[in-house]
Amino acid sequence: MSKFMFSSEVELGKFLGSIDIIPHAYQTISETSLTYKLHTTSSGHNVLAFKCSPDYTKRFLNGEFGLVSSDKHQVVNFISTKVNSSFKINKAAVELFQNLGNDLKELENNHVNTSLIITGSGLGGYLAILFTLHLHHAIDVEESEGVKNTKRPICITFGSPLVGDASLQAAIAERPQWKSSFLNVVARKDPVATFFSLNTEYKPFGTFLFCTESGGHTAFEDQDSILPVLDAMKLLNAGNLQIYDYSNVLSLIRRKVLYRGVSELGEFNLNSLRAGITLQLREVGVLNDITNDQIGNMEKKHTDMIRRKNAASAYDPSKKLNEMKISLTYMEWYMKTSKEKGGYYDNYKNVTRNEVQRHQEIVTHQGRLNGYWKKTVEEKDRMQQKEGAKLRTRWLYGGTNYRRIVEPLDIADYYKKGKRNYIENRSNHYKLLEKWSHEDKKNSKSTDGKRNKAASLTEDSCFWAHVEEALIALRGLVNGEVGEFEQKLEEFEAYVMREINNYSVSPDVFKEGSSLMKWWNEYKAHKGTGYASEFAQYMNTKYESYE
Repeated sequence: MSKFMFSSEVELGKFLGSIDIIPHAYQTISETSLTYKLHTTSSGHNVLAFKCSPDYTKRFLNGEFGLVSSDKHQVVNFISTKVNSSFKINKAAVELFQNLGNDLKELENNHVNTSLIITGSGLGGYLAILFTLHLHHAIDVEESEGVKNTKRPICITFGSPLVGDASLQAAIAERPQWKSSFLNVVARKDPVATFFSLNTEYKPFGTFLFCTESGGHTAFEDQDSILPVLDAMKLLNAGNLQIYDYSNVLSLIRRKVLYRGVSELGEFNLNSLRAGITLQLREVGVLNDITNDQIGNMEKKHTDMIRRKNAASAYDPSKKLNEMKISLTYMEWYMKTSKEKGGYYDNYKNVTRNEVQRHQEIVTHQGRLNGYWKKTVEEKDRMQQKEGAKLRTRWLYGGTNYRRIVEPLDIADYYKKGKRNYIENRSNHYKLLEKWSHEDKKNSKSTDGKRNKAASLTEDSCFWAHVEEALIALRGLVNGEVGEFEQKLEEFEAYVMREINNYSVSPDVFKEGSSLMKWWNEYKAHKGTGYASEFAQYMNTKYESYE
């Protein structure tokens, strides 16, 4: 595979150098005299430009601002995720963003439903970055509440220094729509843009378009390749404290196209990927300052990135969900055709020799569904509650059906191995699907009355685990073992009776030969014909009419 790889970033750099919006965005910054201003470009784009005072920038270049913990600055806590709940961010970014004060909410309300390009140069880029992230968060919340006309912002910064650490980078990477919104334009001789580089805690995110005074330019998306380039450029800016003007370099970029001909590639006698990376580095004048080991590491990282992208492009969520619906439909068919054989739970658990092939097909679909939903739930659980709400609502119906159909089969597999206490060892993705389902019901505005017809799917996907534990408790009681078996069995009776009264179990749980009926027959024999309880009375007189 690597033999045919090439650096797609070469083509990306050419594309970015050719589009008008980048110089137009920078022009809006030069026309902004206050902290921020909304512009409409000649091409009709809405651009919100941020600016920072030269005095504040000089304080930054003198090393006045370092990393601070997000735990102590609630103004940026909207970036946190469950996995990356804390991160470090430059103090200047926090201060500048905090100074927006009440303007922040007004800006958010005005732009949450409009197509917007957000831009800033130098430390103004810090404001652009944080407002873009904040707007993404606001859009996530809007979408979680059913709003459909939201528009995602694009952020273009010019000479903005790295803003935070690896945890901040990871928190943004958890939301692909956030991560893909950032383009950072960096000139080789810009001391602010190259202030933080390889030997610091700072980590980049987004795409970087590097450029030179001669018009040379190239793009890097691989985060581990960006840092060595920044490091090499930093060497050129030692002692330089001048604020950089991007007007000329952006004009030169438009006139020059990065050339990668056959003779040029042959000059290096390298594979196409390494040759592309080498040409990128030469294009922005840092090839001599990058070691062979660093280039080799870039090549490896780039190879990994290409593989990840190929895998991601092959994973179409909508297509994958449709495939899972096919598997779930197959499982539903299996349920219907198992009703006269003691119900699908026991039919699956006690597979006969004649049904081995059919059973194996079910196991295959079961595995596919489990793999898909475990991954999906894990991804949604990483998000903050409101961010994940839209996806939870969209996918929850399918997830609930999956849980009620497939978890009983997992329970059957569990107890076939002689294990106990399934609920205590239950997979976390089932717990979360159930939790989100309860939350969805709680927040629903439905005014439906009490159910008066049996559920087609038993609502408690752990129903059969309760049955299996009742069977274990009954055997313990019959065998005279020490334990609270009587109490457990009484609790089980009460549990099943509640489910019956709520019509929450499907009629097939009462099929002759089901584990529930097996338990009841053994329990009744142990208790004797004179045993009286609400559940016993129901099973003796009414269960056959449950529907």
